[in-house]
Amino acid sequence: MHVSNPHEAWSVETSRDGERWRSLGKGWVFPGEPLLVHGASSLIRFRRSEPKGDWVGPLERTADLPMTLLELEAGRRSELWPGEEHLGLPVLLPGGEVGRLVSFEHSPDGTRWTWSLRFEGEASDR
Repeated sequence: MHVSNPHEAWSVETSRDGERWRSLGKGWVFPGEPLLVHGASSLIRFRRSEPKGDWVGPLERTADLPMTLLELEAGRRSELWPGEEHLGLPVLLPGGEVGRLVSFEHSPDGTRWTWSLRFEGEASDR
């Protein structure tokens, strides 16, 4: 029995110069949900994977902070320290793994942080 997947896939690419793009991976989100990205370069672009949409971006880094929040439907990017309101959101890591944010704490001066993600999976019909 095949169960339909309620998630949407978004292809995310990063670049330092706007000419050479490399895939960061696919961010899997529920419809309308934003995506957190760890390790985003100075430029980022994204598009819906199925059906393939047009690229949004390139969007420039807005601050020197550890996480990037992509508002996929609105086509916006912002850098931030995740807070309580971001717990449970999907986080795309370099290499394409996606986990859900469980916790994020940082020192007042921003020199240290501790965070954790939850990864889940399910077997597919083969």
